[in-house]
Amino acid sequence: MVVSDKTVDIAELKARHPLGEAVEAAGVVLRGKGRVRQGVCPFHQEGEGSFTVYGDSQRFWCFGCGAGGDVLDFVGRMEGLTLPEVIRRLDDGSGAVVSTSHQPSQARPTAPAMLPPRDPALLTATVRFYGRQLRRSRLAVQYLASRGVGLDAALRLGLGYATGYGLREHLQANGFTGQRLRDSGLFLERGAERFAGTITVADVASGRPRWLTGRAVQPDARPRFQALPGPKPVLGLANLGPAPPWAIVAEGVFDYLALASWGYPASAALGTQGMDKVAAALSGCPRVFLAFDNDNAGNSAATSLKELLGNRAAVVNLPQGVADLGELATQPNGQLLFRRLLAQAANAAR
Repeated sequence: MVVSDKTVDIAELKARHPLGEAVEAAGVVLRGKGRVRQGVCPFHQEGEGSFTVYGDSQRFWCFGCGAGGDVLDFVGRMEGLTLPEVIRRLDDGSGAVVSTSHQPSQARPTAPAMLPPRDPALLTATVRFYGRQLRRSRLAVQYLASRGVGLDAALRLGLGYATGYGLREHLQANGFTGQRLRDSGLFLERGAERFAGTITVADVASGRPRWLTGRAVQPDARPRFQALPGPKPVLGLANLGPAPPWAIVAEGVFDYLALASWGYPASAALGTQGMDKVAAALSGCPRVFLAFDNDNAGNSAATSLKELLGNRAAVVNLPQGVADLGELATQPNGQLLFRRLLAQAANAAR
């Protein structure tokens, strides 16, 4: 292949950059030392560790979201780069891959990765279509209510429900055809809707959706989470403006929805990896409250993020026996209790 008037030996380039090393350099912890190693997928929210690296073929596959490929595909997905850009990145001799691992407290956060270009008009049409399906689905409305999110709040937050039927036809009827549909990430290779059976949550910037994630309604559905391919944002942060006076960072989608439905300036890290990128995204926010899950991974992520943010950050400690904000939202006094916990965190940080 020729890149910038230079012939590149792709096989030799990939041999110089073993996939496992690139994956670990990006902050993904891989278990095992044999031919097959596994870790938590960086391309969608999960806790099962569906991301698999095969040492003999030097390829990866996620059984949760369907992402797969070689080291070039991995770097391109992680950093939102085209194939020629990936080749130039790896061929410059540095072997640099953006790291998502925890940084020591004295380290400065790296600049946030830009989301890959999306089709805002197509995503807007998709979000509106799924919003109409939500209004018509008793199952989806009941599921949201069971998670502490009422229909009024769901519609205000732009949530939707993907039945799995009709999106392609709707988009085609509105003039979205051919390559635009193929590039959208909304459809799997076999043609099915990526978000079928999920509550959809859009990340919005300047009033327009730029990214989409979904949470399965049925408890036995796999994967439980879906997301558009590519780098994930700090969900909800872009909607708060470039320099919000304060913000709360939670861990998961329904933690974010609980906070947002209560009227707080909410965002979600969408997992416990990549805290340096989260810190960089929060560079314009003078006060940040961290409300991560009440487990070892959540506590570790909150500690790492607080170290990166310094005195700007305060940790909101959830009560013993409450797993996360999503669970707190289902309790009758959950909103009032969180208000008290937030006040305690603010007072302790003074």
